[in-house]
Amino acid sequence: MATAPTTGQAPQEAPAGSDRRARIARAARSSARTVLQSARAALRSAWQARPRRIRLIDVLRVLGLARRAVPRAVVGPKAYPQWWQRLLALVALIGLVVVIGFALAAFVGIMVVVAGFLLENAIS
Repeated sequence: MATAPTTGQAPQEAPAGSDRRARIARAARSSARTVLQSARAALRSAWQARPRRIRLIDVLRVLGLARRAVPRAVVGPKAYPQWWQRLLALVALIGLVVVIGFALAAFVGIMVVVAGFLLENAIS
């Protein structure tokens, strides 16, 4: 045993039944357990939040080339269209009627002109 430099005597050791060492050991074990639990929780959350690989089937689904799951029907108060959806549908319907009307009028006009031209050629 080494002697203490100032007194020349061996250092005093704590008695064998010392509660202090037991408390220190318990605190070290519990803090190590806490650190281990927090490390496990961090690893678990990092594993769950990991970026998923981009699969070919997912890309094909986004592009509309592969089948997708059919979304569930909406029920309850939100099952009815919103006011802005109704307004948008009305504008689209009016636009569709106008475009089809112009196309039909142009077709009839072209047919009348062509028929007149053919009639003029037939008469002369």
